[in-house]
Amino acid sequence: MADIPYEPSTEMAMGPKGKLPWIEYNGQAMGDSNLIIEFLNKEKGVDLNRSLHDADRAVSRAFVKMLEENTYWGGAKCKMIDNQDKIQELWEVSWFIFFFYLKPAIKTIKKNMWAHGIGRHSDAELEAIVEKDVRALSDFLGSKLYLMGDEPTEADAAVFGFLAQILWTMPGTYMYRIVTEDCPNLQAYTIRMKERYWLDWDQLTGNTKKDQ
Repeated sequence: MADIPYEPSTEMAMGPKGKLPWIEYNGQAMGDSNLIIEFLNKEKGVDLNRSLHDADRAVSRAFVKMLEENTYWGGAKCKMIDNQDKIQELWEVSWFIFFFYLKPAIKTIKKNMWAHGIGRHSDAELEAIVEKDVRALSDFLGSKLYLMGDEPTEADAAVFGFLAQILWTMPGTYMYRIVTEDCPNLQAYTIRMKERYWLDWDQLTGNTKKDQ
């Protein structure tokens, strides 16, 4: 999005904060997406939010934090805990390999959700929270091309990343239904972002079907 040259790595090694993604720049390892963006903005003189007024920046940040700190946990539970059969099918690996990697991840997700507080809700309560978040995002997007207007901003990177997980790795889930049936503008938005920045999407992911 920022036209910064980079080389992707397929290694799954965790970054300095024990999370993905992370970058290495001039020998310096750095983790956390938001901190990486702030660093590269200063280093490369980039600002995708330059057209936003202070109030718009505040709204943009609020939506990103809602997705990252609240809605995300509903997505993690829906994808990794409630719909393991769908994930195993997408990963195309044996159940033995799947559970070898998945069981530790599930334990961590449950522990973190409980510590966060959102894991103390019932399934129905959590799903209602997620639905309200997603509908709020849909209502704010409305008929705009991108979250904050006619051109993408930093927030669109976070929003796209979240919605892409739902559309292409969580088929058949309640979150998929919300995005595709109840909030079709979010589905159209996600496809719009994909087609703008990832013309080689099918080649990179190995998908040949248009709807995958």
